[in-house]
Amino acid sequence: MQNSRKNGDNTLADALSRRLELLTTTRLAPIDFEAGSVSRLRKAVPRCANRVRSVPVHPGTMSWHEMHSPFPEESAAFLAELLDGDVATADHGGGGCYSTVLCDGLHVAGALHTTHNRAAAWNTFVRVPNVDHLCSIAQARGGSVRVEPSGILGLDRRAVICDPTGASLTIIAGGDDRRTVGAGALGWDELRSIDPVESVRFWCSVFEWTAMPILDARAAQGMLFLNGGRAVASVQQATASEPRSRWLPIATVRGEHFDAAVRKSIRSGARIGVAPTAHSLLERVAIIIEPSGLELVVGIEPTTAIAAA
Repeated sequence: MQNSRKNGDNTLADALSRRLELLTTTRLAPIDFEAGSVSRLRKAVPRCANRVRSVPVHPGTMSWHEMHSPFPEESAAFLAELLDGDVATADHGGGGCYSTVLCDGLHVAGALHTTHNRAAAWNTFVRVPNVDHLCSIAQARGGSVRVEPSGILGLDRRAVICDPTGASLTIIAGGDDRRTVGAGALGWDELRSIDPVESVRFWCSVFEWTAMPILDARAAQGMLFLNGGRAVASVQQATASEPRSRWLPIATVRGEHFDAAVRKSIRSGARIGVAPTAHSLLERVAIIIEPSGLELVVGIEPTTAIAAA
């Protein structure tokens, strides 16, 4: 299994190149700057100041992240400690409690109790104009609808769609239209896929994203998703230790705080899922698994050009 996954890592760039023409039929349009420019852009553009920013969310962009944990308050406290933030928990009566992680007074993520004894997992929301229409497109493109549309049309209608590799996102019409970026936030999103080429084909066709290869000799080859020219997320080949595809938010910290953040998470009871490694956009990332079983990626904050998406 490890050998086959390793071979997949080595040939990912070749596979992406061979199938780019196929992907253009799903609006994978060519980008007007050459592959690899993101790496140089990171060096040229100064990093964000060490403060959380609240930015508008355009349709087709991640707008919110929720932890579904058997111990939501503890999971929220874990993330808050990692980001030097706070937790506010509200009792919703019959709907249970909802914990919110705040950094510099801004909402970063929410936490809910898992249902039906499901494993701890992240729920990432993407704003779209029409939930029902996107569900139809997802099914036509070879994906599935894991949770059927529900809620009020034009207000808070949502559904969960899944790509052919098993990675899912919650699409929502209405709701909050801002998110936080930069150090001290969930400042980036990454799809860890067992079949990146298939994942790129699907998500570009559903959201009308475009994509470009990230060519960086220091890290695994990957792809960058763009929404109307704005960078919104990345996709990387899952390692042999990762058994499934899934979207993961990245807790972004300043570069000089990265090692300390990883050590802090271990002292708080987390274990390492994927050891710290070079990353083509965020310089370094590590996947940690907190005590409830929830995965979280810790990474160095992206450049202002990327974070401003």
